[in-house]
Amino acid sequence: MKNKQYQEMYKEYLKGYSLAEVGKMYGMTRQSVYSGFKLRGYDLRIKKLLPFQTFNNIRFTLMNNGYYRRTDKDRQLMHSYVWEYYYDKIPIGYDLHHINHDKTDNRIKNLELYTKSEHAKKFNTGSNQHVKKTLQKTY
Repeated sequence: MKNKQYQEMYKEYLKGYSLAEVGKMYGMTRQSVYSGFKLRGYDLRIKKLLPFQTFNNIRFTLMNNGYYRRTDKDRQLMHSYVWEYYYDKIPIGYDLHHINHDKTDNRIKNLELYTKSEHAKKFNTGSNQHVKKTLQKTY
């Protein structure tokens, strides 16, 4: 019975689902899926190592959205960490902006602080929760 379930789970894994996603489908943890696959001799994909940068001896990994984020318990974005390292906590209602628009360039001289509304007005390229949308009627 268990072997058949793991065979079905492995088929999902081969479709491209992650161990965590397969586990969620079958009500199991990622670690349980991993252990079950290893026990049964199933081949697992090689872990894709993501690009990373370090700052102040802390590792930040490149995420799908183009930002670097801590991958330890804190999960803080790198540009926020860099700003707070040199200055202070980012005040509520403020955003950091990458001056050269390169989200991977987290040098302090490339970061500037704006209010959320000011940031949205200056750099909004689409929908944003801080900018009121105006509808234009077409006749």
